[in-house]
Amino acid sequence: MDLQPLNHRVEVPLYRQLFEQIAEQIRSGKLPAGERLPATRELAGSLGLNRATVSAAYELLESGGLISGHVGRGSFVSGGRIARSGVDWQAHLARAEEGLVGRDNSVLANAAANPGTPGKHAISFAVSRPAESLFPLEDFRAACAAVLARSDLREILQLGSPSGFEPLRRFLLENARREGLAQAGDDLIITNGCQQALDLIGRVLLRPGDSVVLEDPVHSGLQNLMAGMGARLLGVPVEADGIDLTLLRRALERERPRLIVVTSNFQNPTGTTLPLHSRQAVLEMARTAGVPVIENDPYVELRYHGAPLPALKQLDGFGGTVLLRSFSKVSFPGLRVGWVLGPKLLIDRLRQA
Repeated sequence: MDLQPLNHRVEVPLYRQLFEQIAEQIRSGKLPAGERLPATRELAGSLGLNRATVSAAYELLESGGLISGHVGRGSFVSGGRIARSGVDWQAHLARAEEGLVGRDNSVLANAAANPGTPGKHAISFAVSRPAESLFPLEDFRAACAAVLARSDLREILQLGSPSGFEPLRRFLLENARREGLAQAGDDLIITNGCQQALDLIGRVLLRPGDSVVLEDPVHSGLQNLMAGMGARLLGVPVEADGIDLTLLRRALERERPRLIVVTSNFQNPTGTTLPLHSRQAVLEMARTAGVPVIENDPYVELRYHGAPLPALKQLDGFGGTVLLRSFSKVSFPGLRVGWVLGPKLLIDRLRQA
């Protein structure tokens, strides 16, 4: 097995770098089915790594179906054809295009008709509102003044690219690559927050009557958005440690949904975070069923202690996960800046939606 030296200076974890190298060799056929991989101790020694790092990479390969481990015998490249992705994006997009989804705005209008008015000293739990007293207003004023003083201000104020402000888009994509979120062939588009991102995804992937797996309970805005598109909502209960895996498997087997939408960190409204083993299980179920996973992750930065768990997008070695993130929960929500990271084929279609 011919492996390149790992880069200790980048933010991508070493186990993830090792996983990606081995996975690419398996997919390209350089490591054929049945090939035995070096023992974890042997590979760790040859690469100068901790054995736990190699074990983590092997676990990720096995959870993705690329290798299989046998007690006493070692790890072997899985037999049969190794698919690049469990999701056929071209087929999903072509199917949805036959009956592009519109939106029944009456559903959203009814939901917003009586939002209620909290008292002067009340804190509303209906929406995720940061405290205005924490806004860095002086920094924001200074940033605005700097932009308004630029010589290319007229160009900035013109109609922009459908992909979003290019310097910001490029920054976010490069950052996603450093974090190991972006895979080869991924692209990124700027949106007006996660809600518009979900709206665009629904428009290009769903037809009226399609089933969508949502967490139960779930943020009402997400539920109303999907219902307004005519989707059939399949609620899977959220327990203390995240979405119920048994019921999710049953929904995938019986209902054949078109999408799984899951909030991996600090789910709204339960606040639960999906454990690592559950993240891997969700991805394996989705890959087997050929169903795209929409990882709604606007709360990832709202962490007070402990190291963050890898995103579903990071763990997915098959390209079937689309990541949605936003600045709305960590900055000024009124600016409505979010983004979608996913396969280029999908991102290109979102630009046209």
